This record gives sequence, structure tokens and C-alpha cells, in this order.
Amino acid sequence: MATRLMADITSACDASMTKVSGRRRRGAVYWWTSEIANLRRSCLRARRFAQRARGRLNADACRASYASARNLLRAAIKSSKRLC
Repeated sequence: MATRLMADITSACDASMTKVSGRRRRGAVYWWTSEIANLRRSCLRARRFAQRARGRLNADACRASYASARNLLRAAIKSSKRLC
């Protein structure tokens, strides 16, 4: 009887909840380039360093590095959009 109850509950859950099939991949945008990909990678790396450096002696330098990387990325995206 317990097996039958578990089977009924499982079938009810399967019917009422949708199954997630992985991440939805977005298509590439028209202005994306390999240079922007490299700048994004370096910007994310600088952000991780800045977040981990909070409260340490080199926090200001890491934050400044992240700000400059972010500005470079934004400028590259703007120029790429303008050219496309």
C-alpha cells in the first residue's frame, strides 16, 4: 500500500510540476567580439579580487583595478555597438 501511495504522489508531482531541461542558451548578440569577451573575463576576475580584498590592505588598489577594467569593458561595448 505504501508503494502504491508513493507512486501516486510521484505521478501527481510529475503532472503538476514542469521539468527543467538545462540552461536556456541565448543567441549571440551582433556586437559581441572576442576582444569584448577578453575584457569581460578580466573585468569579472578584477571584481572577484576586489570583493575578496575587502578589509585588507590592498582593497583600494583592487577596487581601482576593477573600476578601470569595468570602464574599459563599457567603452569597448559602446564603440562596438556604434560601429555595428
